[in-house]
Order: sequence, then C-alpha cells, then structure tokens
Amino acid sequence: MTFETVRQHKIASTIGALVLLLVIAVAAVIIFSETLVRMLVEDKGSKSLGRELRIEGPLKIDWHWGFTDIHAEKIRLSNAPGYKEPNMVTIESLDLNFKPLKLLIGQLEFGVITINKPVVVLERKSLDDNNWNFPMFSSANAAEETVKPDSRHEIPLIERLELKDGQFIFRDAIRQLNVNLTLNSVSGSGGEKQEGKNRENGFKVKGNGTLQGKKFSLNASGGSLETLRDSTADFPLQFHLGMGTTTVDVKGTFKDPLKFSGANASLKIVGDNLADIFYLTAIPLPPTPPYTLEGQLTKDGDVWGYQKFSGKVGGSDLSGSLSYDVGGERGFLKANLFSNVLNSADLGGFIGLSPDVENATPEQKAESAKKKASPKLIPDVPLKVERLRATDLDVTLVAKEINAPNLPFKGMEVRFDLKDGLLKLNPFKVVLADGTVEGTVEVDARPDVPPMNVNLTMHKLSLTQFFANTRFESTTKGLFGGKINLKGTGASLSDVLGTSNGDMAIIMAGGQISQLLIEASDIDIGQALPLFLGKDKSTTIRCGVIDFDVKDGMLNSKTVVLDTNDSLLVGRVGVDLKREKINARLDAKPKDNSILSARIPITLSGDLKSPSIGLDTKRAGARGAAGIALGTFLTPFAAILAFIESGDAKHADCRALITAAGGK
Repeated sequence: MTFETVRQHKIASTIGALVLLLVIAVAAVIIFSETLVRMLVEDKGSKSLGRELRIEGPLKIDWHWGFTDIHAEKIRLSNAPGYKEPNMVTIESLDLNFKPLKLLIGQLEFGVITINKPVVVLERKSLDDNNWNFPMFSSANAAEETVKPDSRHEIPLIERLELKDGQFIFRDAIRQLNVNLTLNSVSGSGGEKQEGKNRENGFKVKGNGTLQGKKFSLNASGGSLETLRDSTADFPLQFHLGMGTTTVDVKGTFKDPLKFSGANASLKIVGDNLADIFYLTAIPLPPTPPYTLEGQLTKDGDVWGYQKFSGKVGGSDLSGSLSYDVGGERGFLKANLFSNVLNSADLGGFIGLSPDVENATPEQKAESAKKKASPKLIPDVPLKVERLRATDLDVTLVAKEINAPNLPFKGMEVRFDLKDGLLKLNPFKVVLADGTVEGTVEVDARPDVPPMNVNLTMHKLSLTQFFANTRFESTTKGLFGGKINLKGTGASLSDVLGTSNGDMAIIMAGGQISQLLIEASDIDIGQALPLFLGKDKSTTIRCGVIDFDVKDGMLNSKTVVLDTNDSLLVGRVGVDLKREKINARLDAKPKDNSILSARIPITLSGDLKSPSIGLDTKRAGARGAAGIALGTFLTPFAAILAFIESGDAKHADCRALITAAGGK
C-alpha cells in the first residue's frame, strides 16, 4: 500500500467518521429534540427574560428537510413582580413550521404560525414601572436595535400568521385606560405572487372588548407581514372602531409600524356626544349634540395631529387643527378651533345643560325635557373632576357669529388652559350687543369639591340691541357696562352659585329709554295710555346703577336706581341662589304731575325660574284694578323694571352712585 493510498484511506476514514458523527448528532437531535428544545426554552429563555418561561403541556417536533413542524401546548410567561395576574402571557397551543436548512445560512424563516387562545396582559403603573421591561432588552437596548431601518433581515420572515380566540388586556394608570380586547380572529400573510402578479395578502383583525367600562368593536386590515418587516416602507392600515354611538374610521399609511413613528391617514369621527371621546383619548370635552368631524391624521414622534378637520357639532360648524402629545406622564392637547356660526344651544354642555336642539339624541332630549320640567333654573349637573385631572390642554375657540335667539350675541373668543387639573378660561371674550363681556373664569379640579372664580367686565353694551325687533327699539338708546366678581365652591354650577361670595354691578350714564316703559313702571295711566295708542317718545337717562353684594349665595342689592328726566325709580332686590328664590320691589315717582299716576309699587317674588309679578296690595287701594288692567297691555319687560324702588322726585346724585358701584 503506497503512501498516497494510505493518506486517501485516512482522509476517507476521517470524513466517514465526521459524517457518522453528524448523522448520530442529527439523529440525537431528532430523537431527543423535544427534551433539548424544552430545556433551552425553559432554562435559557427564563434567564434571558428574567421571568419564568414554561411549556407545561406536550411538545412535539416533526423533522423534515423542507419544513419542520412544532406543536406545543400550555405555554406561559410569568408576570413581573408586584402585578396582579400571575402570568403576563399564556398560550393554549402553538403550531408552527420553519425551514431548517435556512438555519445553515443564519436565517430563520417560518411557514405558518398558528396561535390558539393566547392571553396577553400589559400593564403600566408609571412611566418607569411596567410589566414589559425585560433585562435582555433594557440592558443591551435590543428592542431599539431590532427596529432600526437597516435591521429588516433581523426580523424573521413569516409566510402566514393566524391567531384564534385571543384576549389582549392593557391597563394604563397614567392615562386611566383599561382595555380588554377579545380577538375573534387575526390573520396575516407575507408577500406572495399570484397569477404572475406581485400581490400582497395583508392581515385582518376582528374583535371586541371594553375600554374604561365601555364596550367596543374593532375591525382592521393592513399590509402584509413582509411590508411590516421593512421599516423603510409605508405600512397601509385601515380600521373601524365602534363604541356605543361613536364610530372612528381611519384609512391611510403609517411609517415604521413597529415603532409607530409616523402617520398619514384620513380620520372620520361620528357620534352623539363629544364627551364620549374621553373614553378613547382621555381628552375632557363638554357634552354636545350629535357631531361629524373629518380630517387628516398625522403623527410625529409622540405627537399625534388632526389637521384641517371640519364638520358639524349640532347646528354649529366647526373646523381647525389640533395636536396631542402622549410622550409625557400626562397627555397635552393643543388646538385652534373656529366656527362661522355657533349655535348657543350647542354650548349648554359647558355649564351642565343638555343640548336643546332638534338633532339631539333621545337621551339628551329626555334630559332637556326633565330640566325644563324642573323648578330649578341653574344647572346642577356635577362636574367630572377626574376628567380634568386626566390630561392637559391649551385650546382656543373662535366663533365669528353666535346664533342665540332673543339675545344680541355677535361672536366669541375663549382660550381653555388646563394644567394639572386647574382650568382657566383666559381670555374669555364675548361680543354682546355691540360691546364686550370679557375676563377670566377659573375652575380648580384638584380638590374633590372644586372652587370656581368668575371675574368678568362688561364694556359698552348697547341698550338698543336688547330691544331689537320690538316697538321700543327706536326709542331706546345708550351704552352700559358692569362687572361680575364671584367665588364659590361646588361640583356643579348650582352648588358654586349657592355658596358664592363677591359683587355685581351694572352702570349706565346717558342714553334714552322709551317713555312708555317708564310711565308703565309708574303705572301712570294718564301718560302711558296716549303713548301706547299713539307714537312712543324717549326720555333721557341721567344714570342707572344696579349694585349687588353676594354673600353665601345670597344676592342683595345695595343700590338700584334708574334716574330719567321724567321719573326716579329706586328699588331693592334679594335673590337666594341656593334656594333659587327672588324677592324684589320697585317704586317709581314721576317728576311731572299726572292725575292718573297710581304710584303703586311693583313686586317680583317666588321661584327664580318662574317668578310672580304683581302689585303691592298694601298701597294698591282702589286704584289697583286700573293698574292690573293696564298691565295686560304692557310688555313683559315693563314688569322686569320692577327691580327698582321709588324715592322722591328729585334728581339722583349720579356721580356718587356710579363711584360707589365701582364706576369712574
């Protein structure tokens, strides 16, 4: 035997031995694969995750060169310490297959993965305390690395994924969210060719669950799993979410969906009440009538945007843009809203009233009817302070025109500044009767019983505007102003006013008023009757002052005077805001002679919502019947002037009265 022959024999023997060892190794892996895999998963997996990972049911592996099939049952991953549920993930059964030969070139490629009855529980207690933080990710920053743009091939290729009868639970103490989603079916496919065309089969999700106690349903579909692996490609997504009468429809693309770093999609929201949006977003909005809004959904980092949206809220048009930053411990909403025509009935939710409009929901109409039937005038719906604590916001609302029957509103500009539960309406500006009502309103929702401060001033309001479309419009002129300074405590507007302290005043110097109104206040038949039957005249207003002191919900007049060239009217007013009772009286004395002047005080008493207007019977005497007869011809506004009581016929000291009331 030659040396070359010996050498070849040794090489052949070595190769044969290696092949034999490889065959033995493969055979050992195949024979003992279940044991090895179980050991690797439970031992290495538990150490890597820092949690107990177990396969408590059968584990079967069926080896084939094309695809190797794996079946496992009762898989569980324990939860983080300090959390209620013992397990973070449980899976009833898992079936998958993969291409073993791909492992030789360092690739992991799956065929079909079927997950049956998975339950996933994600929970966050604070920004730094959640149950999905794992040592292997946090220490090496592996989670961030796997979603970098150049890491496409680090994510395994999956031909098809199917999920059956799953449950996804998400609790977020920061956002006060509680999601319990039942996934009826989830399926998704990677890119594949069909009939010679590149056609991608996307994923589909259908499920239902609860969000903060509210039931919802979800239908979603999107791009393929192949697209999902490519972080540089836009991922198409559309979904429909329904919660009660609220529906949300999204259709568009999302950038790098594993990180959810960007979005460009249409967003349409339809519902019966914007306040219900709180359950989806934790954004506190007031109750509204039915609405429809549609615009563009965007996302940049942690900031979601709703750009150039428009729609209707009740009978009001609404448009604008907003951003919602979810990166901090509290969400922050910034918005600029605009309305060409804002219906005053749609604003009732701001003070605790149900929308009183034709297209209100049956529930809202029932609540509005109940309120109308109630003897109470002031809204007593409690403020939900927990909603004001949930997020921060900076929202500006500008209304070009306000549609308010019987009130001369022109427009409005309000900024809602909410930070750490403290809500400020600053500035608050309403254009009323060609003048302005402006100032600040503050609600502190940090205590369970919130205090409220109201500081408003009225500038140059036109008296004529309040008599528009009446016979007194042409004979009533002048400007007036005033102030409202109130502080109260309570969960509703009724409670706040019932505990309020402060002062209020209305001041007028100069102008004109219908002489018929003045003579009617004095029940001067001799002068009022010709004015009523013929052409009305004006009398000059020297000054008008109504000054109130408010203490513990009791509103008592300090000064009530209207001084004209024809009459001096002086009165007193008392209003119990807690019990909603009023007691007022007006006495008027003419500055000229009239043989038919009854000079009978007029009274206003009873419930604030429906007070009784009458005459002081002690002074009415035999001429009371004549005054009552004349009253049937007079407008209701003539009776309202009974808030003023009579003195003598001399001119009032207007300068002193105005100065005392806080005027200049």
